[in-house]
Amino acid sequence: MNASFKIQATGTLSADARLLIEVSQQGIAYIIIDNGNECVALQSQHFTNDTSLDKAANALKQLAANESILQEQFKNITVVYAYPEALLVPSDFVSDSNKKEMLELVHGDVTDAFTRADFLYRHHTHNIYTVPRQIDAVVSYLFSSPVSTHLYSLLPDMFKERGNHLYCIFSTSSFIAMLLKQGKLQAIQTFKYKTPEDVVYYLLQLCQGFEVEVDDTYVHLHGMIDVSSSLYAEMRKYFLKLQFAALPDSYTYPEDISDYPAHYFSHLFAAAACV
Repeated sequence: MNASFKIQATGTLSADARLLIEVSQQGIAYIIIDNGNECVALQSQHFTNDTSLDKAANALKQLAANESILQEQFKNITVVYAYPEALLVPSDFVSDSNKKEMLELVHGDVTDAFTRADFLYRHHTHNIYTVPRQIDAVVSYLFSSPVSTHLYSLLPDMFKERGNHLYCIFSTSSFIAMLLKQGKLQAIQTFKYKTPEDVVYYLLQLCQGFEVEVDDTYVHLHGMIDVSSSLYAEMRKYFLKLQFAALPDSYTYPEDISDYPAHYFSHLFAAAACV
């Protein structure tokens, strides 16, 4: 695992400092918010495609050991899991006894992982998801009283525009897509891809499946995608309303963050505003 991006705090953290850390198959990222709404530290590290859960758990331990700032006392700590084994289910169809069975019906046998669920009040929906046991054990060991959730549980409240919108968060070999139709949540799903054509196919299928007009849909780009990339060029052939995401105005940022495209980190700060 290599450190892709890193902006480190230069001063001492206050008693009000907050940590948000995201853990997924693709890597680990964290931001630290202090002094109200000031970003004082940020780091993102990416896994290779063959990184096992044991190696990922060890990488998380190494990160905490190597970065002394993660050993500070925080006012609150939020761990956001972003593993793809997740399922949005309307509340009327969910009971405590059938959550695991519903998840396995879509994603196959859930082994060596905890099944958890978050209730999305505004959408009257449950997000049922898995947390690998190796990762959960390390998080529990490293961090004192963290609050944990899943990225799918936060996404619907991160973006509330009216109209038709696709919100895409890209990593190097997969992406998360959330579809809103006339401002209403339709779907959130993680897709693996090898070529730009794969991405376009999945997005077009998503729009078709929920009867959303492609030409009338804004596509918001977050994560690892660049304007000069073949992926962006391919998406432009089909989607007229492509937008790179900006950093939320509700935070202040270190000068060094301008060295990177804002959309690389935009969803992390949007998530922090929801917890």
